[in-house]
Amino acid sequence: MFEIMHFRGGIYKFDELVEFVEDTGGMVLKKDFFEISRGDSYLSKEVHVLLVVPEEELNSIKLLISEIKGMVDEIETTDDQYNLFLSYLSIYDALNRIGGWADRDVLKDTINCPCHSELCIHLQEEKCQLDEILEEILAELRLIDVIEHREHDGISQFRLKKE
Repeated sequence: MFEIMHFRGGIYKFDELVEFVEDTGGMVLKKDFFEISRGDSYLSKEVHVLLVVPEEELNSIKLLISEIKGMVDEIETTDDQYNLFLSYLSIYDALNRIGGWADRDVLKDTINCPCHSELCIHLQEEKCQLDEILEEILAELRLIDVIEHREHDGISQFRLKKE
């Protein structure tokens, strides 16, 4: 399955971590950048992010984090929180495969059940759980700045946020 982790560290080689997490089927959520200063003197820039990573890649990701001088903590979640993260991951994966703007219908067609996160199997449900919460998940992914939204010819479209 997946683990949810909190990464803290400098921005040095942070892009390598993001690329590695995404290449392994994980996801980077909620990036927060901080500038650390003392008085008028700038000392450094730090980043804090939530990572959703495949269990089988934990050791590799922890090794990379150690190499880039970061710190990581595994986060304990409730079942509902865990399922929510899996929903985020399924939509993120679908938008990543689409590669551009997609409306809700294209997005639903791209999310094949069982989806990347296997949420339905995890919940032992026969019908796709994402259909019921798609609007909520899309709104939350917009709120945490993971996806972008636009209206095109009167139709709402979404895509992964470009850096």
